[in-house]
This record gives sequence, C-alpha cells and structure tokens, in this order.
Amino acid sequence: MYWLPWANDAYSPVAPSQENPKLPGVESPVFATLLPASKTDDAIMRSSVASAMIKADEGGIVTNGYYSLYFPPGALSEDTEITIEMPEFPSAVVKLGPHGIHFNKAVILSIPVDKFADGASDYTTYWLNEDTGRWVPIGGSVYDGVVKTELWHFSDYGILDGQ
Repeated sequence: MYWLPWANDAYSPVAPSQENPKLPGVESPVFATLLPASKTDDAIMRSSVASAMIKADEGGIVTNGYYSLYFPPGALSEDTEITIEMPEFPSAVVKLGPHGIHFNKAVILSIPVDKFADGASDYTTYWLNEDTGRWVPIGGSVYDGVVKTELWHFSDYGILDGQ
C-alpha cells in the first residue's frame, strides 16, 4: 500500500541535483498549500504547537486541526509527549517531535484532502534528510479523502501535489 523509496532504486519521481546525481530527493520542493480556516490562521499556525501525552501501552491520536498522528499500542517504548508544529503555514510542511524518535510500529500521519487549496487527487509525502539537506519521497496514499503515510521516525515532513 505504501511506496518506499529504497525498495526500487530504478524509480525516481524527481530529477536529482546536478551537484550530486547520486543523492535521492530534491533540494527545494514547492509543497502543497493548505487552506486557512480563518483570516488569523497564518499567524496562529506559525506560533502554535499542538501536543499530547501518548501512553506507550494504549497508543492514541494527536491532532492540530490539519495533521493527525495515530499511534497504535506499542508503537512507543515509553509514554511520550508528541508535538505537531507547522512553521511554514500555509505550506504543507510539518515538524514532528520529539525530533528523531523511532517507533516500534508504524505511526500514521494523515491530513484530509479538503484541507489543501489546490484540489489535487494525488499527493506524495516527503521527509527532510538532514544529512543531505534534501527532501526524500516516502509515498503515502489517499483513502476516503485523507492522505495517509506510514512513519517510522520523526523529522520534518511535507506533502506535494502529485499531479
């Protein structure tokens, strides 16, 4: 259901940089634009952080009104405060914390398609590889009007219109 960029080295959804053609991903993608819910959303979203304590044995959901994270029971090794921040709002970029945490089971990042301003029907999620400074496609799928992507660690993520 989910495409993994390292599963098929022959497939490349983007052209690599001319600086180093062996690095996957792109340097400066233009992410999808999110719809504001009100005239003040831009300032609010840039300064606000949604957070919740997720119990390791129970799992749970954290949401900021745009993005949601679903943690199945056992995904975390210990109870953890999870944060969602959108520092480039209305660009569809999200910072998830604690930064760098890894999971025992896949965590699902989701956002309803009706939150996007461009009306596309296909989206791809990218994560920022801090070692290379490049955004790497990790796939995702649209199901029942929601873009869903499996995450195995926290980093910065963004969603591009796949059209």
